Amino acid sequence: MRFKELLEYKRDITATNLGEQLVKAITLGAQSSVGNTINKLREIIPGIEISSDRGDESVTQIMATLGAYISEVLKFFEDADPTANKQYTEWIIRRFIDGGIRYLEDVDSTVAENLAIYHELKTRRMIPPELMDINKFKGDANPNSVIRFFRKVYNIYRELPEQVEKAKGNADEFYNDEDVRIIIPNDKEAACYYGQGTQWCTASTKSTNYFDHYNSAGPLYIIIPKKPEHEGEKYQLHFGTDFYANENDSGVPLKKLINRWPQLHKVFYEEYTNAWNDSDDMTATIFLATPETLDNWEDITHDEILPRIKPRLETPVSVYNWIGLAHLENRDNDNDNDEYTAIHEMRINALDEIAEFISKNKEKSLGVIDGIILDLTEINTAMEYNDISGTISHHIYKMMPDAESSAMHKGQPRVLRDLRFKVTEHIWDAISYSLNPYFEDVFDGV
Repeated sequence: MRFKELLEYKRDITATNLGEQLVKAITLGAQSSVGNTINKLREIIPGIEISSDRGDESVTQIMATLGAYISEVLKFFEDADPTANKQYTEWIIRRFIDGGIRYLEDVDSTVAENLAIYHELKTRRMIPPELMDINKFKGDANPNSVIRFFRKVYNIYRELPEQVEKAKGNADEFYNDEDVRIIIPNDKEAACYYGQGTQWCTASTKSTNYFDHYNSAGPLYIIIPKKPEHEGEKYQLHFGTDFYANENDSGVPLKKLINRWPQLHKVFYEEYTNAWNDSDDMTATIFLATPETLDNWEDITHDEILPRIKPRLETPVSVYNWIGLAHLENRDNDNDNDEYTAIHEMRINALDEIAEFISKNKEKSLGVIDGIILDLTEINTAMEYNDISGTISHHIYKMMPDAESSAMHKGQPRVLRDLRFKVTEHIWDAISYSLNPYFEDVFDGV
């Protein structure tokens, strides 16, 4: 055993040396749309109030809260360490800071499980020399270094006689063809069986398993390629949280999977739209917006989508309500800081001016939106990242007045960001509903 591993772990020293970096890393996760950081923090620190809103005010609030509860946060990381003297705790924390461990929810699930396996094999003297020093595996040098380390350890573990036979649990075969097999696990046993060799928190057997958490928001779909491009290739889709991951638990654009297996368009269409209709927080990605699958896209745009949007540009009030600027106004009203209030008043003036400008120039605004909808390349780029691209953002900018006044100059950047997301959200809403009547005809030959 290395001398460094014999050193006693001390929480107060770790808080001093790594606390600030850890708080920043967790805060970045809380601000991301990927993962389950906010809910995990509420489990770690029961009763805390943490906003899921994005922005500077939210970042400051989260960092202050985590700083006040740093002992509870560190205990969470300590609990993932299977050793009595907590010899791996600092390594876990450092890997979370440098990105080797991607999500907070992975700490007490896949990380805890893999460390338990590693320590068991190490105790039984079954770890090869190249894997003995865990401190060699860091996220800053290679983001996938930790995942590869865990995979190598697991490959040793799964060959043990007691691991060869595992209960399959209860699962349904959702789809099967010459390219892929798709499984819906109905219990933890099935999620673990079909998730063998992955870093999914729903496949953990020695630590916290999140199958019930995700399954309560909709079924999980495990895609097993019949002609894998690499060893262990698998994908898990969860439409209820709009998260799609490979075997390393890294996010994979749904568009990438559909491009590889076009039949997934039709296979998952109903599941996707049902999940999106039931979730206010779901980003409405454009499921079928490709020239290959939608030859009459221009007709749909002009006959179905734009007529629904045009009435919402008629008056400043209708624009205000459509874009959702009232939400931004109410959110800013919650802040009592005097300096912030002054900036807030400027933003409100900007909101009014923007709404009036769009309504006054509704034909120009409609033309901008028309150009965005018809640009399938840009839309598919947006689809891949769950956000609009810089090019589309620049087009939306044309809907706004010039930043000549002081109010507009102060408020425009923040308003532009919300305007960008709101406009895109409503456009995608219209697109999703417009696609339904055409679906069966488009895919008759698939």
